[in-house]
Amino acid sequence: MTHIKLWYMYTNILVPTDGSDLAERGLEHGMELAREHGAHLHILFVVDESVYGSTPALSSYEAFLDKMADDAEDLAEDFIEEATEQGIDSTMSVLRGVPHEEILNYTQENNIDAIVMGKRGAAGVGYPHIGSVTDRVIREAEVPVIPV
Repeated sequence: MTHIKLWYMYTNILVPTDGSDLAERGLEHGMELAREHGAHLHILFVVDESVYGSTPALSSYEAFLDKMADDAEDLAEDFIEEATEQGIDSTMSVLRGVPHEEILNYTQENNIDAIVMGKRGAAGVGYPHIGSVTDRVIREAEVPVIPV
């Protein structure tokens, strides 16, 4: 993979992911940038509660969301292990909410200076329509967003 060398040094890189193959490209690129810059890598899963709603038909709604969060944590742990093996300092977080809002809030709260994410993803643990999430993040983020 060829990269343009940047004069800007990143210190905190956020990679929102849903665990899909398409989103994994963002993680790979984020890890490479973190390694090159000596940056801390933040891996974020957002369980999108808005997709599932809270209709009475889902009597075990909370249990369902808990299961999704547990699955996301399992995937994130695999990514953290891979980052650690590559010598990258990393953190994982699993949040619930509207994906683009949680990504933007996390960015501000954790002094993120770059976001790397897939251009689009597949239905997965947290983002059923990551294309629209990526679009919102690109338009609203106050830091560079690198879609891959």
